[in-house]
Amino acid sequence: MKRQANFEVLRVVAMAMIVTLHFLQRGGILLPLYEEINIVNTTGWLIKCFCIVAANCYVLIAGYFLVDAEWKCKKLLTLVSQIIFYSILIPVVCILLGIGNVRQWSIYEWITAVLPLQMDHYWFATAYVLMFVLSPVLAAGVKQLSKKQLEWVIGILLVYFCVFKSLSPILLATDRYGYDYPWFICLFLIAAYIRLYGNKENGLQIGKVKLFTSAKASAGLYVVSALAIFAVSLVLGMITARIGKFDYYMNMVFSYNHILTLLASLSFFYAFMYWEAKENKVVRFVSKIAPYTFGVYLIHENVAIRDLWTGWFLVEKVKDSLLFVPYMILVIACLFVACMAIDYIRACIFKKVFK
Repeated sequence: MKRQANFEVLRVVAMAMIVTLHFLQRGGILLPLYEEINIVNTTGWLIKCFCIVAANCYVLIAGYFLVDAEWKCKKLLTLVSQIIFYSILIPVVCILLGIGNVRQWSIYEWITAVLPLQMDHYWFATAYVLMFVLSPVLAAGVKQLSKKQLEWVIGILLVYFCVFKSLSPILLATDRYGYDYPWFICLFLIAAYIRLYGNKENGLQIGKVKLFTSAKASAGLYVVSALAIFAVSLVLGMITARIGKFDYYMNMVFSYNHILTLLASLSFFYAFMYWEAKENKVVRFVSKIAPYTFGVYLIHENVAIRDLWTGWFLVEKVKDSLLFVPYMILVIACLFVACMAIDYIRACIFKKVFK
């Protein structure tokens, strides 16, 4: 299926957002709002509110195209091989270069490297692969259902995954915060519905309310949703600082399956879907590098180095200052260049091997 520039740009932006979230968390920028409310910490949390849509959007892109795509075992094999390649190679390289504590790894940790999907080395990759395996079944099922039936299925899943957890002040036993393949399946069905029925002419209608009717309206709703996430977390953070009762609920607003996060994700996705990317050098360049974004995730999130790279970039030097914002942009750019270069080489090797 022909790639569309607007979605390729969204893929790159989403991965940049994912790296941003990891920078904020592992760089020590974010402190609990009930412990510290200052300009630096508040700015960090505000950025997180705008970036929390990234993982959902990445899955929505996949579902949007997979519902009409020909399922190929070769693509699955390439995807799994890519995951295993980095999962094993990076710890070996760390041993050769004396990086980190890989030499002291237990058998369990090495099994995690050798069996990354079964051991949940990369939670996102595990959920994504399982969704991909099931995608032809899901796509066939979607096309057998009427529009109304599909709406009922998605509605029931959203009540189960989103509504109850968004309102509950306690942790639900079955809630995984959206860090699992059942939530990715739900996103797949939503993306399939958008592909089939929620197009540019109709937007997305919920009851009598029509949402995402234009790029401008979608972008505006994304901003409002992100600010709502920030407002809820900030208010509950201040309440928790006083009486210590809402720390759980304050964190739940950042779950991938929280209703506000889902609304922000759909808004962001629709804004790019409506965007008609004009052919120019920048768009062409971003479209070319988009296939290597998954490599960025697999490299910087490898268990051997995920807690080390912020130290390599000396993030602690700027974590208590607003200088962390421009420095974060610089670090993310460096990570993208390095990881994409590595993944490009990996892709060339794989191309020859699979031939």
